[in-house]
Amino acid sequence: MPAQEGETPDLIEMLDLERPELQAVREAVRKGDRQAALKAFAAHLRSRKTPRWFIDPDAPPKDLSDAAREWADMAMQHEFVSVGIRHRFGDKIDWAYNPTTQPGSPHAPDHEWTWQLNRHGAWTCLAAAYNATGDARYARELAQQIRDWIRDNPPPQGRALQAPYSRWRTIEAGLRMANAWPEIYHRLIRHPEVFPDDVLLAMVRCMAQHAAYLDAFPTGGNWLCMEANGLFHVGVLFPEFKDAARWREHALERLRREIDAQVYPDGAQIELTPGYHHVSLHNFVRTLELARLNAIPLPSGYQEGLERMYDLFLRLMTPDRDVPPFNDSWSVDVPEILTEGFRLFPSRSDYQWIATDGKAGKPPAFTSHLFPYAGWAVMRTGWDRQAHYLVMDAGPFGYGHQHEDKLSFVLYAFGRRMIFDAGSYAYDASEMRRYVISARGHNVIHVDGLEQFRRGGPRDGYVVKAPVRVVWRSERSRDYAAASYGTLPEENWGPEKKRNVVQIRRVLFVKPDFWILCDTLKPADDAGHRYESTFHLDAPEAQVDAENLSVTVEKEDVAFRILPLKVPGLSVRIIQGQMEPFVQGWLPKRHGRTGAGPRPCAYYTLERSGTVHYVMVLMPARKGKPFPVRALDSMQETGGELTARLVLASGRSLRLRVLADGGMELDRFRAPAV
Repeated sequence: MPAQEGETPDLIEMLDLERPELQAVREAVRKGDRQAALKAFAAHLRSRKTPRWFIDPDAPPKDLSDAAREWADMAMQHEFVSVGIRHRFGDKIDWAYNPTTQPGSPHAPDHEWTWQLNRHGAWTCLAAAYNATGDARYARELAQQIRDWIRDNPPPQGRALQAPYSRWRTIEAGLRMANAWPEIYHRLIRHPEVFPDDVLLAMVRCMAQHAAYLDAFPTGGNWLCMEANGLFHVGVLFPEFKDAARWREHALERLRREIDAQVYPDGAQIELTPGYHHVSLHNFVRTLELARLNAIPLPSGYQEGLERMYDLFLRLMTPDRDVPPFNDSWSVDVPEILTEGFRLFPSRSDYQWIATDGKAGKPPAFTSHLFPYAGWAVMRTGWDRQAHYLVMDAGPFGYGHQHEDKLSFVLYAFGRRMIFDAGSYAYDASEMRRYVISARGHNVIHVDGLEQFRRGGPRDGYVVKAPVRVVWRSERSRDYAAASYGTLPEENWGPEKKRNVVQIRRVLFVKPDFWILCDTLKPADDAGHRYESTFHLDAPEAQVDAENLSVTVEKEDVAFRILPLKVPGLSVRIIQGQMEPFVQGWLPKRHGRTGAGPRPCAYYTLERSGTVHYVMVLMPARKGKPFPVRALDSMQETGGELTARLVLASGRSLRLRVLADGGMELDRFRAPAV
């Protein structure tokens, strides 16, 4: 039967015509009437009650947020926002266009603009606007855009197209199939007056093409989770296709394998980026929910493997119920995530306690925690929103989304973030993007103006097979963590990959009052070296005391002070909102977007030869109240070892010893070498 103009030429051939529900289609095919076959298949899709998705096509939700209405109205005019940048097309939408790469663009080039435009978030707003208002113009415009997109953007042949300007990057293909397209389908399937058969059939055929593409070209990491979730959706929602069972099977096999392959025993996803950890978890769970909705059995151990991923959010959670923005991460709602976790694991009363803000369940039975594979050492006073909290990142570089940030840390005092990580930025070619992924955006040490430099190796080389080397001790009154930089083959200084200095960082939490941060720099030569220790302070401004070189900030009702051990040659300066000679002192506004606000960054500089010790007391206080430590004085430094005295606000003194072998002592507390 030759295809007619405007038809989907190979749709019928893709169907399993032996299925009982396709009897009318099968009979039309046997009669040689292709038009009747297509009409019968469209009628079948419009009337069927199963498979089920998360929207009931007979009663789609009619809620419409102001933001969704705005996006729908913009889409009516061919105007879209992608990665926070708005662009208006003319009569024809060019889905391969990117305004950020055009000559004279005010924006740094960002290929995510095209890619994320093709996730079709605006299309779901058009469909929702139609359901909410009944205004047929929304649905008709959407139908026309779908028709045009399918015509103008055929799937690549023989390979995956991941390049800039691609409309078929596999991550977008997976996201479309698990999100925008199924939602549009279920919102409009019962409305042939605005969603005509030619668009319906073209869309369903294209979804099958998506599945074949995703099945043929799997990738890895969080991408593979999105690809497999999309593949599973098409296989479940359209069992009429000959290959649907294989799509479901392959998707479940890949996802089950990835639960073990890309999730460490401590629960951390191998990219070591909490936001993308949630991306993988969401796609694992979305597949689980769709399988349950349609009574599809899951592979053995599938759900159980997810519990440790939920555990990560519990154990890593900051006092404000977020997560630290390690690598290219972003803000997440931990109570919302653990609400979902409690539904899947109803015995977890600690999930319930976080999800309900303490109204039900029980608080976790522990406080501080070490993630032995991720290398994250979490110190906290408790689970309340006013807790003190510090987390140090002493782990691997990560499988993806890497930042040069080993030994960096984030600190909260009385529930307020006081020392921050620069987090993420738009995936563009700007200086600010380079800043956030470099060591300059983190609380680390620079050597002779050179930053940490681990990148350049194969991705798999940054995935560990055993726990990383972190000394960890957690007691009722003390938490202690220590690790090093410069001992592993990939741990270099600067793009020249110098390996002339090893840094040891020790953090001792004297609960609940203050932290002692001790950095030891051990050069491999007798030359003098310049060391810069940086602290990014989340406050409008910082005050420096010229006498003791302390740096103090205030935020709401909390004061926070960095008190260094003052040694000859030590100096401090504040850099805030600087672009030259290097970018420093900025807090990006949002993951994936442009824009940053100035924040003070304290730079402690010391230049000398031999072993160098930086000792700092990090301490909070309620505004107007005395700080826990009054003074930090040097007593002796010989043979690479240092002895100092802390004078507490009460007048009591504590003796601190920093040992040449990497150990540390504070009165009767003794920690072993790294």
